[in-house]
Amino acid sequence: MREWRGVIDGSVSRDSAHRWAATWVEDADFNPTDPMVLNGLQYVHGFDLVTDADGGFGHSASGVDGGYIKDGEEIEEDLQHWLRENALYDEDPSGFLSRKIAHALESLEWRGAPGSPIDPGKDASS
Repeated sequence: MREWRGVIDGSVSRDSAHRWAATWVEDADFNPTDPMVLNGLQYVHGFDLVTDADGGFGHSASGVDGGYIKDGEEIEEDLQHWLRENALYDEDPSGFLSRKIAHALESLEWRGAPGSPIDPGKDASS
């Protein structure tokens, strides 16, 4: 959280925060027992995301030039959201995760994602 708050107050660059989080997020062997730890690291890992001139995006730490996807206020809002989510998780970890999974499945169905029950590419007779 120190890196996250540092990005907000300007004492830590987005690139530096990304590189710090990348040491865990990009490590295939990193498997924290608390999913909220990984969730927080993924937020910090993405604070340097920029949109490029072609409408794509990438990490500024990787040399992609462009405007940041999130401004400082959104990063602060993300921190407050993550803290609220942590409190809910701490109250009932299994219930929290069950609700998140159910919500994700509902979102996939609503959007008609490939493989979902309402996949627009699926033949209704199959």
